[in-house]
Amino acid sequence: MDVAVAGVGIAGAFTLRQLSKSLEVVGIDKREKLGYPVECGEIIPTKKEMKVLLPTLDDYSLFDIPKRFESNRTKEVHFVLPDGKTFEVDFEFHVVNRDRMIQTIAEESGHELMLKTRIKGLSGNKLLTESGEVNAEVIVASDGPNSRIARTLNLPKKELSPAKQYVMRGVECDEDVVYMYIGRKISPGAYAWIIPKGNGVANVGIGFRPRYADKRDTIVKALDRFVREYPYSSPFLKKAEVVSSIGAVVPIDLPFDRAVYGNVLFAGDSASMVISHVGGGIPPSMVAGDAAARVINGYFDGENGLEEYDRLWKKYLYQPLMNAYYLKRLWDRFSSSDEKITRILSLASNADMGKILRCRIPRKIRLISPLLPLIERLV
Repeated sequence: MDVAVAGVGIAGAFTLRQLSKSLEVVGIDKREKLGYPVECGEIIPTKKEMKVLLPTLDDYSLFDIPKRFESNRTKEVHFVLPDGKTFEVDFEFHVVNRDRMIQTIAEESGHELMLKTRIKGLSGNKLLTESGEVNAEVIVASDGPNSRIARTLNLPKKELSPAKQYVMRGVECDEDVVYMYIGRKISPGAYAWIIPKGNGVANVGIGFRPRYADKRDTIVKALDRFVREYPYSSPFLKKAEVVSSIGAVVPIDLPFDRAVYGNVLFAGDSASMVISHVGGGIPPSMVAGDAAARVINGYFDGENGLEEYDRLWKKYLYQPLMNAYYLKRLWDRFSSSDEKITRILSLASNADMGKILRCRIPRKIRLISPLLPLIERLV
C-alpha cells in the first residue's frame, strides 16, 4: 500500500476523507462497526466557535457539519460549581452521532477498509496486525490514546483520565444547554456532563482521576451518585433510564513535541492532541487527520516531505492545546477540595468562563498566577 491508516476513529476517518483517490490506501480498525461503541460526549463546536478556538486554521469548511450527522444543536454551556452556583456561557455545539459520522466518512472516502483487525505494532515499514503484515510507504498512527504504534516506538506515555458514560432516555433538561459540573464528590480532578442529544436522550458521564478521589471511591460509584443523588443533576435524571454504558480513557496531557517519526505520522488521541482541560478530542482529531492527509498527498506528488505535517499541526493546534494544558494544570492545584474549587471560581465571571471554554487565558488568571502559592494557602 501507499498509505495505511491505523485506527479509523475521527482522526483516521478524516485522514481517509482527504487522501487522494489515486493512492493505494487501507484503513484498519479493530471494530466490526466503525465508531461503535461511542466513547465520547459527541460534541463539536460550530464553525463560528472554531474560528475563535483555532484562529490560525487555514480553512474552516471542515466544521460545516452536515445535518445528517447532527442529533441536536445547543446554544449555551452551564458550568455548575459544587455549591450550585452556575455560570451561563453562550457557546454553540453540534451534538453529533459520532458512529454514523465516522462510518459514513470512511466509507465515502472510497478507500479500502480492513475491519475486525487489531494492530500489534510496527516493524520497519510494515504495520503488524493480528491478521498479518501490511506493507505501506506511509503509516498514519490514529490508533487512539493507548497507541500500540507509540508503544512500539518507545514514545513517552501521556496522562490519561478514565471516563464513564451512560446514554440515558427520559432526561428532563433544557435541550439547548450542555451542562458541565465541577466537584470532587462526582468527578474528582475532572468534570461531569449532561449533553442532550434531543428527544429526551442525553449522554451523561464523568471523568475520574483516582489520585484526586477518596481511596475507596470508584468511577462507577461516582457516576451513580451524579445520576441518583447529586442535587444539581439528579432532578434532570430522576425519570431517566440507562440505555447503554461505556468506559474509556481520555488523554489530558501535553501533545507530542513532534508527530512525525520517519514514515509514521501520529494524529489525534494517539499524539495527545486533545483540549486537555475539557477533554475535547473531536476537533483536534478532525484537523490533524485532514492536515496529515494533505501532507501525504503532497509527499506522493513530490511537493513536500512528511515533516511538513509537524509544521502544519503546530500552526493550527499547538497554542490552543498549550493554553488548555496550562488551564488544566491550574485546575489541578485546587481539585483536592470542593471548598477550594468554589472559592477560587468565585473570582470568575461568565465572561471569564467563556474565555476558558475557548482556550483563552483570562487576564485576571495571568495576573494572579505569580500569587498562586499564597492563594492556595488562603483558600
